[in-house]
Amino acid sequence: MSDLGDMAAGLAGDEVRGVLESVPESDELKEAQLAQTVRELFYKARDARRPLVGQWKKNYRVLNNKTWSPRAEPWMPAPEISNIWPIVASMVAWMTDQRPTTQTTPIIPPFSTEADYYDRIAEHMNAALAATFQGNNLDAEIESMLWDVCTYQIGYQKTTWEPWLADGYGDAAFRRVDPFTMYPDPLARSPKDLGYIIEAKTMTLDDVDRAFPGAVERVMAGQTEDIDESPHRMDTHTSSTAPRTNLAAISPSTYSRFAPSERANKLSVTEDPVVVVLEAWIRTHETITHEDDDSIQEGTARVMDRWKCVVTCGNTVLMNEYADDVYAFTTHPYDRMVLFETGEWYGPGLVEFLTSPQESINRMLANIEQNIMLVGNPIFYEGRRANSVTKSNRPGQRIKGAGRDEVGWLEPPTLHPDQINLIQYYESKIETISGLSAIVRGFSPEGRNSSDVMSSVQDSAFVRVRATLRNLERCLKGVTQKQTALIAEFYTEPRMIATVGVDGTKTRLALRSRNFYTLPPTDDSEQDGTPMRFQIMADAGSEHPTSRGARQSQAERLFAMGAIDEIEVLKAEKWPNYREVASRVLEGKAMSGELGQAPGKRQATRSQ
Repeated sequence: MSDLGDMAAGLAGDEVRGVLESVPESDELKEAQLAQTVRELFYKARDARRPLVGQWKKNYRVLNNKTWSPRAEPWMPAPEISNIWPIVASMVAWMTDQRPTTQTTPIIPPFSTEADYYDRIAEHMNAALAATFQGNNLDAEIESMLWDVCTYQIGYQKTTWEPWLADGYGDAAFRRVDPFTMYPDPLARSPKDLGYIIEAKTMTLDDVDRAFPGAVERVMAGQTEDIDESPHRMDTHTSSTAPRTNLAAISPSTYSRFAPSERANKLSVTEDPVVVVLEAWIRTHETITHEDDDSIQEGTARVMDRWKCVVTCGNTVLMNEYADDVYAFTTHPYDRMVLFETGEWYGPGLVEFLTSPQESINRMLANIEQNIMLVGNPIFYEGRRANSVTKSNRPGQRIKGAGRDEVGWLEPPTLHPDQINLIQYYESKIETISGLSAIVRGFSPEGRNSSDVMSSVQDSAFVRVRATLRNLERCLKGVTQKQTALIAEFYTEPRMIATVGVDGTKTRLALRSRNFYTLPPTDDSEQDGTPMRFQIMADAGSEHPTSRGARQSQAERLFAMGAIDEIEVLKAEKWPNYREVASRVLEGKAMSGELGQAPGKRQATRSQ
């Protein structure tokens, strides 16, 4: 799997490894060969994923109430009562109800004399991660990815260093990537056996010049590939025959005023041509022998994976570097998430499973509505002397036929009594497939049910939600590992960070230059060091009660048992300014002599 020759169609491993070597700018043949290799990998991944694209687009239409194609007659009813959207919205809301947190610990030798210093540095890293998460609104990236997971079976996050963030100092951030633009190795079943992954992006020449300064002079306009485009709500308002922004001169006129304007004026409305850029991350390997490293025994070798980033546009190679020369980490910048790990690259799609019953419900509702229209405005038939005409069953129309002498109204067929029961059956199956019952989605149950019954119903639904939260935690762990590597290496200038916790706790820190480098605790100089590495623990709530009401009830029970104090129970209740309120409560108890007593004893003290 690590040998690229298995991935490139028809290319031997030695040839591919030779192509992936450093490409001199003057060697156009090698550059074209490398670009062709990337294209062949892209074609192989695109053709393998192409059968999923049609299903993905159908999932989008069903989720957004676009199930009906144009009906044969405008009057024909096309009801769309979405049962899927509230289910997906509820699932995403449950998974983002608890703000995810990450904790880091430094990887240092045990019993180190500088352990306390590095523990403080780990606290600085936790604050830096929190500041990045809050300042760059990264919670929105997680929410967008979860919608992709439910709709398109998979979600992607890309962690990169963005130099325009933090007032120009730069910061490490992760962004949601459109699944339609991602083309993974078709032989991969999990991230560990991924041989390559390609991101296909449509960019203007101005975007290319911004991403790769100077490369736009080598890129030819119109370099495109047959890539898949994701659907969006503006699809119905676009047309391939719409006029362009700048119309070219129409023969025989050659007046330059109507020709495409120069790209130099960025503030004017111009027609900037677009190109398709392929960003390929390819796993290669290196063999290290005793001659390369004395720690390796003679006669043995060590094989190490090494990822390489090759960015191409047509036959032009924009970048050809190893991952550890581009970023602070040694792998590709992507992390994937699925609903459930089933041993395949693409997980189960919630919307796909719910599409069939939703379409059946819409069809039956259309039939019922059409029947009601015929009852309210039935068909009128005339005598047999009139010429017979074939017409469709439409309310209010007149039919001239040869089979009747009388004149009257044509009674429509009656509805089958089991139609409503069938609709209810499909709705129950939708709840069974999704695992989210109407009670969980906020509907009040019939009758009087005890709190234990309600908790049991919610807990049975939240088992699936917690399983998905564990996958979210795995994804966030990979994202945070890349973030910490970028922050540790690229926070090379002094900077100030500030965070506000969910409980109102304010944190302000002044980070020195190379704050996360392995320097002695007494050394304030800017001497070179090694960027620290951290172990990550991500928590998205998989080990906690998913329902906010359940978390509050748990806190109240623990408080009644005396296991937690006023601060923790008010924190669970999300009470405003709970620290100040808890301080006033504790002061009042101290004055009345109730401080430190269990709730039952405090009640007894008041009664005396």
